[in-house]
Amino acid sequence: MSDGEKRWWRRNQDFSRFWFGETVSLFGTQVTNLALPLTAVIILQASPEEIGLLRSLAFLPFLFLALPFGVLADRRAKRPLMIISNLLRAGLVGLVPLLAALDSLTMVGLAVIVAAIGVCTVLFEVCWLSYVPVIVGKDDLIAANGRVSASASAAEFAGPGLGGLLVQVLTAPFALAINAGSYLASVLSLWTIKAREEIRPSGERHLGREIKEGIMFIVGQPYLRILAVAGASFNFCYMFVEALFVVYAVRELQFDPGLIGLVVALSAIGGVLGAAYAARIVGRYHFGKVYATAVVVGYTGPLLIPLATGPTVLAVICVTTGFFLMRAGLALSNVAGTSLRQAVTPPELMGRMTAGMRTLMWGIGTTGAIVGGVVGGQLGLRAGLWIAAIGFLVAALPILLSRIPRLREIPSVDAVRTA
Repeated sequence: MSDGEKRWWRRNQDFSRFWFGETVSLFGTQVTNLALPLTAVIILQASPEEIGLLRSLAFLPFLFLALPFGVLADRRAKRPLMIISNLLRAGLVGLVPLLAALDSLTMVGLAVIVAAIGVCTVLFEVCWLSYVPVIVGKDDLIAANGRVSASASAAEFAGPGLGGLLVQVLTAPFALAINAGSYLASVLSLWTIKAREEIRPSGERHLGREIKEGIMFIVGQPYLRILAVAGASFNFCYMFVEALFVVYAVRELQFDPGLIGLVVALSAIGGVLGAAYAARIVGRYHFGKVYATAVVVGYTGPLLIPLATGPTVLAVICVTTGFFLMRAGLALSNVAGTSLRQAVTPPELMGRMTAGMRTLMWGIGTTGAIVGGVVGGQLGLRAGLWIAAIGFLVAALPILLSRIPRLREIPSVDAVRTA
């Protein structure tokens, strides 16, 4: 870490508080990401199609609610909205072990809970991505986004291992109680932030026109347009893989929950490294070339996942390497891409830009989970993973063929307007 980064870190206590709370909740979320599908597979005997549907319900709200939530985030203070979101998520996650204890947990009930958590997640995601520029200056955006991304990757490293252990010791539903507490920790952290937000002045407002304004900004901004297309394509393939991987690991590779957690944890080291060094790499080298390299690494890694075969040790190495490369490239490209989006967007459009990007990248991308479940059920799990791996290569093309690889540095809003 450079002296400049250390000085920035010391003087911005509001970001420190936000980062701490977000880190705690991210760790809890990783436990949930493993425990929920394992609850469905092991306890409810879910099929690949049901796992795909369940996974899609977590992200489907992005398709329908991100845009109006983006308008809300531009109209209202974002911090109270994030606090409400995490309070609700804590209660919803806590319902799963309660229903399990009462022997009342069903696939339908689990699906409803997952969808409700997804609604709260949409609101929180739209708000936090728009909130970081409120408490961090433009010059520190990459460092700030890198820290949050590093926390997410660290959570992916440690969370699944912890989750696998908790599932084996407590059973899958009761491992979810850990995440309820993590959301409450985030609430307490957000409560202590002192930064004031500038709210848009009141006047004539129209939900439809405001949503349209945000969408047209994304469509008309060349960098955002490309990032949206590539991100939606990547997330479609990513959700495709996520829908199949747990079932593939349990039923074809014969991995137990603890080993699945270990594989995910080890592969997440790639994400930790990519995010941790993002600010240093982007600051030292050509921005566009760094971004393009990260895309190539991240989008080719999944080719190794369906190659896994033979003894368990070899299968673990193959799958872990594939996920490692994917997460390393994804972490670096996410930090760079998020910072680019924030830098070229005026403050009054930040919430709607974030919401529009989330709608396209996660709302449309989440259909990959449904398609993955159907393809895996009809053609086989390994065949489905091969289709997804090829899809990742196609998803990289919009970025590689765009103007983004030629950017020497991140442009500002004013530079983009005058270009």
